[in-house]
Parts: sequence; structure tokens; C-alpha cells
Amino acid sequence: MAGLWKQIVRDGSGQALPLVLALLALGGLVITPCLSYASTTLNAGQIVEENVRGGLAADAGVEDVLWCLENGVPNHTSLSETVNRMAVAMQVEEKGTYTLFAGEWVGARHHSDWLEVTGNMTEEAPGVYKYTITVTRQPETSGNITLAEVGARLPVDYNYQPGSAASFGDNLSIEKPDDTLDGAGAHLIEWEFPTPPPRPQLDEDNPTRTQIFYATGEGDLEGYYSWVVAQREDIDAVGEITGTVYIITATATDPGDGEITATVVADVMMSDGDISIVSWRINPQ
Repeated sequence: MAGLWKQIVRDGSGQALPLVLALLALGGLVITPCLSYASTTLNAGQIVEENVRGGLAADAGVEDVLWCLENGVPNHTSLSETVNRMAVAMQVEEKGTYTLFAGEWVGARHHSDWLEVTGNMTEEAPGVYKYTITVTRQPETSGNITLAEVGARLPVDYNYQPGSAASFGDNLSIEKPDDTLDGAGAHLIEWEFPTPPPRPQLDEDNPTRTQIFYATGEGDLEGYYSWVVAQREDIDAVGEITGTVYIITATATDPGDGEITATVVADVMMSDGDISIVSWRINPQ
């Protein structure tokens, strides 16, 4: 009996050890990558959180500059307090005077103030509006102004009524206009004056001309404007919306390590005290 017992013990001793060692080895192989993955995920989450906090902080810097521009006070170069635990610095670059022409910002020429263009929409019947573009040569203008083009942006969801320009005999043009869409889906209506025949002129005796047509649609009368293009190189394109363009750059930095977490760049135009945001770009670091 004692010999049998010794045989059983001897046969069973150490049988669990290889299994335990195998599990330990497998655990070592699995735990290390898992810890590494968890650490990477945690770091990535922290980076995303920092970028979000930095983006919001940089937004606050741009908003601060916009407030300064609107209120006519010197632009701040930094925020006095941290935002989202971020220090924010701002830079402002004045690009000069630009005008809105056919959906694009173009630099205003030296004598752009010699020509004025305005647009007006009045309701003639339900859903039918008379659009009047008025082009005026200013009294201080030197010489005559020959026109090359006139146009208008309609509000979104409004359309040019075909043939309506021909209803007004005193128009700059009674021909069919070019009709294209801008990025917002609004119609850009343009009349180009060919040469020959002679293009229309504005002079001291006849300083004002109009282009009238009908537009149809429903909805808010927002976002419409007019423009005119002069043949003279010292005037060229003149838009109803003209003002000074600024490029605002706001940078958010983590004070702890000095790392930049986000940069916001905004292109804005200031016209008659009103601010129009042309673009707003967020660049997380």
C-alpha cells in the first residue's frame, strides 16, 4: 500500500507546473501589448482633448479681435487670462480694400471710389420682385467711364425671370444674361457688354444708368448684392459690398510644455462698421 501511494504521488507531482508556466508565458505575451495599446489610447485621447480645448481657446482669441475691430479699439495681441488652461496669442494682418465681385473678393483699384453700384429688390407681386441695379459715376471722377459688365447675386432660392431685362428699354443691356451658381447655390446674373458695338458710358451729363429685371422666388431677401466692371484699369471691378480685409490668426499654447495645441485663421471684411466672415479655418496641431 505504501508503495502504491508513493507511485501515485510520484506520477502526479509537478503535472500542474507546466500548465502554470504556459499561462504565465501567454499572459506575459498578451499583457504587454494590451498595456501598450491602453497607454496609446489614453495618450491619443489626451491629444484629442488638448486639440479641442486649444481650438475653442483660439476661437476666443479671434472673437476678441473681432470685438476690437467692431468697437474701434486697438487689437489685443493676447488674451489677459488663459482659456481652457491655454494661453492665446493673436496676430492681425490688414490686407487692404477689397470688393465682392461675382462671388469672389478682388482688390479694389486706385479710383474705385469714382464709381458706385447699388442693388434694390422690391416686391411687384407675390413671389415676383423687381431688381434694380444702379450704376453712378461720382462727381469727382476724371473722364468718362466705359462699362464692361454688370451683374447681381440673387438671394438663395430666387431665379432670374427669363426675358425680363428686355422689358426695360433704358437698360444697359436687354440681352439674355449669363446665369451661374455660386458655392451657396445662389444665382449669379451677369451681362457682359461686347465690343463692338460701343460699350455703354457714364459721363458728366449722363452719370447714372440702370439695369432692371425681375426675379422670382420665396424666402428671405438676404445675401443679394450687385457689381459693375469698368473698362478702365484704374477702376476695374466695383462691388456693392466693399471694405477692408483682415487676416486674424489666433494660436493656443499649453503653458505647461509650451506646445501649440491649435491655430485658428479667419479672413474677415469690415465695411461701414459691419464685419463679414469670409473664411474660418481651424488647424489643430
